[in-house]
Amino acid sequence: MPRLGIIGTGLIGASIGLAARSRGWEALGYDRDPAATTGALHADAIDRIAERDEIYATCDLVAIAAHVSGTLEEIATLRRRTLRSDQVIIDVASVKAPVARAAAGIDAFVPTHPMAGGERRGPGAARGDLFAGRVWCYVPTADSARSEQAAAFAQTLGANPVAVDAEEHDAIVALTSHLPQLIAYAFTQRVNERNAADGELVDALCGPAARELLRLGRSSPQMWDEIFHENRDALEQELRRFRKALDDRRLPG
Repeated sequence: MPRLGIIGTGLIGASIGLAARSRGWEALGYDRDPAATTGALHADAIDRIAERDEIYATCDLVAIAAHVSGTLEEIATLRRRTLRSDQVIIDVASVKAPVARAAAGIDAFVPTHPMAGGERRGPGAARGDLFAGRVWCYVPTADSARSEQAAAFAQTLGANPVAVDAEEHDAIVALTSHLPQLIAYAFTQRVNERNAADGELVDALCGPAARELLRLGRSSPQMWDEIFHENRDALEQELRRFRKALDDRRLPG
């Protein structure tokens, strides 16, 4: 039975565990927050709680499922470890260029990013089908065998692996993921301001697009602030283009 190690057992980490366990993997989990690992255990997302040393020593594949800052910190610790020659380590961070730069020279590491998530947090929100039919990006490295293993793991979980350059990934998701999230936060703030005056009527008159923006607006600001910071240049460029598109889009009449 292949063994999976999960560093960070929140929504994404626990969902990886659920999906992998349903496909015959044994999953060990570690999180700085003991409540997160206990929650993952109770949600059947992991077989048992383990320390990081055991995970790196015994697992065939390790998934670092942390916020961007936590991912970069974890990558820094890898340089002090003796990693198995047959081991694959992936991350799931929403930006790839900073991760790829931090992991340069670590043969076992393959940067990845599943295009999946949710506004709810923690292992209690995890779903075994979270990645089904979703694109799972990976950045091919010099070790083609490990890159293929990372892609195969994503496919095993029901995702569609797509190879992408790290810089190109960040430039594109600035438009397709990060800008919509920024807009969602601004829209949610405006709705909350209007709610103070008109109360329940505002909620009653929200259409599907508005409700989707409000759903996104409930996502963790801490997590997204880190993403915005790490991809600031690309996001600012897309924001300027979006403002121009708004100016060019004249209202009729």
